Amino acid sequence: MKPLSDRRTFLKLLVSSTTLLALGRLGADQLAPLLHAPKGLTPFSSWYVVQIGGTPNVNLSNYVLTVDGEVENPLQLTYEEILSMPSVQVKDTIQCVSDPYFLRAEVVWTGVPLSYILQMAKPSPSAIKVLSYSADGYTADLPIWKAMEPDTVLAYMADGKPLPQVHGYPVRLAVPRWWGYTYAKWVTRLYVTSQNVLGYWESLGYADVARK
Repeated sequence: MKPLSDRRTFLKLLVSSTTLLALGRLGADQLAPLLHAPKGLTPFSSWYVVQIGGTPNVNLSNYVLTVDGEVENPLQLTYEEILSMPSVQVKDTIQCVSDPYFLRAEVVWTGVPLSYILQMAKPSPSAIKVLSYSADGYTADLPIWKAMEPDTVLAYMADGKPLPQVHGYPVRLAVPRWWGYTYAKWVTRLYVTSQNVLGYWESLGYADVARK
């Protein structure tokens, strides 16, 4: 296994090369808003993108969020049901662990507190982790205590608008004060377990308690 610093360097180069390629295709009029982003919230066009594969196309007509594992009341939630739940707004800075200064975005998330959904499912008293599964095959894990914090959110809007497809539509996690690899996009399943399971990056050596 490569040292964590090597993996961070690789990820930084991967994201940087992708960004440079995209910028190279833009004209001056398109490039200006990226170079002169307004103070406050970060425009979607300036958000960084990190993912393990292509961007999945999630069809809302058959979308279901499954909440299962060691729970008393497994759930199958449609997008409309998620939208009908109590919501919160959380101002946040999402940052990539590989380069937190440049790869960051200021955002206001709107969504359902993850604790609300987990309480509906009634986790086992022995549960210690919530593993999120994404439509692209990505996984991330959260200690259940972090998942139950009031500003850990299953977000369906950013800055008052539905999530762009590349940034997690229809729903993604927002995990304030933790690194961006815990912010799983295109979430299709939340699995509660008493086992010390690890997500994609966590299994490669990234911190399991991903505080910034």
